[in-house]
Amino acid sequence: MINIIYDFLPENIHADGKTYAVRTDFHSWIRYADQQSDQEKIQFLFSLLKQRPIPAYTESLSKALLAFYHADDLHNQTDQDDANSGADMLHKPPLFSWKLDSCYVLGDFRRFYQIDLRTASLHWWEFLSLFYALPEESRCQKRIYYRNLDLNQIKNKDEKKRIRKIKRAIAIPYEMSDDEIGQAFTLF
Repeated sequence: MINIIYDFLPENIHADGKTYAVRTDFHSWIRYADQQSDQEKIQFLFSLLKQRPIPAYTESLSKALLAFYHADDLHNQTDQDDANSGADMLHKPPLFSWKLDSCYVLGDFRRFYQIDLRTASLHWWEFLSLFYALPEESRCQKRIYYRNLDLNQIKNKDEKKRIRKIKRAIAIPYEMSDDEIGQAFTLF
C-alpha cells in the first residue's frame, strides 16, 4: 500500500517478469471504463501500455493492468475483497457510470477542487483519490448513495415512494453479461 501524499505514483506495471510503462492520465482510464463489450475493454486496456507494438495478451499482464485500473495499491485489499465478495456483487447494478454521470463529475471537481477536468492533467490514482474524497453533499456521492440505498430498509411509505422516484430517475441501465450469468450459476 502506498501513501499518495508522499510516494511516487506508479507509471509502470510488472507482469511476466517484465516492466511495462502505462498511460497514467485519468482521461485514458475513464475511456477504458466506457468501453462497452468485453472485447473492446480488453483491446483498449492493452492500448494503455506505452510499449509498441502492443505485447501479446497474457493473463498476468491483464491482471496487472486491471490492478492499476482499480488502484489496488491505494486500498487495503482485505477491506476491498470483503466488500466485493459473494453473490451479492453479481446481482447489483453499477452504482456509478463515468459516462452517464460525467457532467456531475465535472461539476463536482470544479465546485469542490476548482479543477477543470477538461484541461487537467492528473494521474489516474490522484483523480480516484479526489473522486473518493468528494464530500457527501457532492452530486456524485448523492447519486451513489441513492443508487445503493435499499428500499426494504425504509419504513415510511411516503419516503420510500420519494426515494423510488429518485432511484428511477438516476438509474444506470444494466444487463448482466454472459460471464456474470455463468458466475451466478457457479455460486449455487
